[in-house]
Amino acid sequence: MTGTPSVDARLLELIDALAEHLGRSVVVDDPAVRLICASRHFGDEDAVRVRAVLQRDAGADVGRYVLSRGAGRWHGAHVLEASPDLGLTARLCVPLHGPGWLLGFLMVIDADGSLTPGEIRHIEKVSRDVESVMHAGSIASGEDSVERTAALRDLLGRHEAARRAAEAWFVRNGGAGAGAACVTVVSFTVTALGTPDASVATALQVAVDMAARTRGTTAQHLVDDDRALLLLTSEVVPTRAGILEHVRRVAEGLDRVLGAGSYRCAVGVGTSTEGRTGAWRARHRADIASRAPSGDIVFWDDLGVDAVLLELPAEVMVPESVPLPLRRLMEMDPSGRLTSTLRSFLDHGGSVARTAAELHMHRTSLYYRLDRIREITSLDLDSGRDRLQLHLGLHLHDLTSQFRQNEDPATAHPDGRRW
Repeated sequence: MTGTPSVDARLLELIDALAEHLGRSVVVDDPAVRLICASRHFGDEDAVRVRAVLQRDAGADVGRYVLSRGAGRWHGAHVLEASPDLGLTARLCVPLHGPGWLLGFLMVIDADGSLTPGEIRHIEKVSRDVESVMHAGSIASGEDSVERTAALRDLLGRHEAARRAAEAWFVRNGGAGAGAACVTVVSFTVTALGTPDASVATALQVAVDMAARTRGTTAQHLVDDDRALLLLTSEVVPTRAGILEHVRRVAEGLDRVLGAGSYRCAVGVGTSTEGRTGAWRARHRADIASRAPSGDIVFWDDLGVDAVLLELPAEVMVPESVPLPLRRLMEMDPSGRLTSTLRSFLDHGGSVARTAAELHMHRTSLYYRLDRIREITSLDLDSGRDRLQLHLGLHLHDLTSQFRQNEDPATAHPDGRRW
C-alpha cells in the first residue's frame, strides 16, 4: 500500500532551488495531477497554475489532459504540449517514480520551448532527488505503514492463525475498526480496455485513497495490481447510499487517472456484523459478489443462491456444468417457450395457478407444456430433488452465459464501466 507523499522542508527546498536556478515556475503534482507543492511565480504562470495554487487542484479536466498524453507511462522528461482551451501553456514534465509505483510529476513551465539541453539534464537530476525525498516522506508519513499493511492483509486473509496474529497487532497499535460492530469490504477489480492513460495499479491507489479519506469515515485500503479492497468500519450496518457514495468517489478517481471508457470495473460489497473478527468474511463475500456478471454494483446479500454457485472455480463455470436434462431441454426448445415455462413454474414453487397467471396461459396449455418438459428431461416435476436440480441448473446456465458474454469485448458497457 502506498500513500500520498508528505510535503517536507527538503522537498520545498529542492523545488525552490530548481525554480531559482531556472528562473521558471516549478510544481510537483501527485499521480492524479493534484498539487503537492509549488515554487513562487516567475511571471510565467498560466491560468492552470494560478488555479492549482489557489485551489490546490487545477481541476479534473487538466488531470485527464495530462494523463491522456501518456504522462503516467513516461520515463524521463517529456514535453507536455499546450492546451489553449484549458489555459495551459507548454511544460516539461518529468514522472517521479518510487520503487514500483508512480509518486507524481515534476513540471517546469516552458511556454516557448526555450529550455536548453543542459537545463533539462539538471531538471532530471533534481527530479531523482525529489523522488528520493518523496519516497522517504511516504514512509515517514506512517512509520508502521508496512507493518500495518501486512497486518491488514492478514486480517482479511484466509489463514486463521495469521488473522489472530493480525488482530493482536491491531489491538496493540490501534486501527482496523477497533470496537466497531460492523465491517464492510468493497472489492474493486479493474480491467483495462485498450491502453489506458496510466497504470491500473496507480489509478486504483489514487482512487481508493480518495474514497478512504471521505469525511466522517473510518476506512483503510489495500491495492494489488488490478484489484483493490476498501474496508469500512462502523457501529451499525452502513446504508447502501453511504456505500454507493464511496463507490462513486472511486469511480471519479479511476476516471480521472485512467480516462473514462478505458476500463471496466467489477464491484462487490460484503458485510459482516462480527466486528474485526469477521473482516475476512466480509472480504470473501465482497470478492464473491464482484464475480457476479450482472454489470452492476453487487451486494453479497442480494445474491441468494447465486452466492453459493459463485463459489465454484472459474473453470467450472462453463455450459457443460449445466445438468444434462436441462441442456437436453434447451437443445430441443429452440424457441425457449418450454424453458421459460419451467423457470416460471419453479420460481412460483410449482404453483400451476400462479404460473399460468404470470404466463397468461390457460391451465390446459400449461399442463401440456409441463408434460413435454417431463418427457424431454425424464425428471419428475413433483420431486423436490428433481426440481432443485433444474432450478439450480437454470441459475448456473444464466451465470455461465453472462460470463461468456462479459468475456466478449464487443459486449462491454458503452462507457467502459461494469457498474
